[in-house]
Amino acid sequence: MPQLYLYILLSSLTIASPGPGVLLTITNMLNFNLKNAVADILGIAAGMGAISVVAASSVGVLIVSSSYSLIVVKVAGASYLAYLGVKLYKSAPKLVDKNRMVNINEMPSTIARFRQGFLLSLLNPKPIVFFMALFPQFITNNNSYVFQFLVLSLTFCLLVIVIHCIYGVFASAIKREISSHHLLSVLNKVGVVIFMLFSAGLFISSLLPFWQ
Repeated sequence: MPQLYLYILLSSLTIASPGPGVLLTITNMLNFNLKNAVADILGIAAGMGAISVVAASSVGVLIVSSSYSLIVVKVAGASYLAYLGVKLYKSAPKLVDKNRMVNINEMPSTIARFRQGFLLSLLNPKPIVFFMALFPQFITNNNSYVFQFLVLSLTFCLLVIVIHCIYGVFASAIKREISSHHLLSVLNKVGVVIFMLFSAGLFISSLLPFWQ
């Protein structure tokens, strides 16, 4: 496949750019542990794989070409982002004494975290448009379409895992250095606000066709 390195570069820049997936990875690392963060990351990657299949099929064309289908996906995505914001707020570590903060909430299961990351990717309409625009630029008639699609899709999923793990390690390092419970609480609230802003932005974009 020609220019695979260019595809890797473009995909890496897209994945590394701040978004709901990156925010979920960082906040999970700050509030819970590496195991939970990795489960979310694998869910995000699996969701991206599912989205790539949708984008390569007639379903992707239907969603993008039908304004109503796109609106439904956007509203569902916005609702889920708002849900994640509320969930993050409720799962914030609590101060048990002046020197120690702990998370008194029940530790979410690995399956629950995987499902959360998967749904976050699946209900985001932007990757569908991204894949539909990018894949044709790197698929040629010289090789099997299915083979090339699998290479591009699996490469993207692998990059998601690697880049999000880097974010997770970075967040873990920050967590170890932070001794102030107040600062951890502030970071958690910032995460909640950003999730809500992502939700509001996606919801507003779903209403734009009705205002035109």
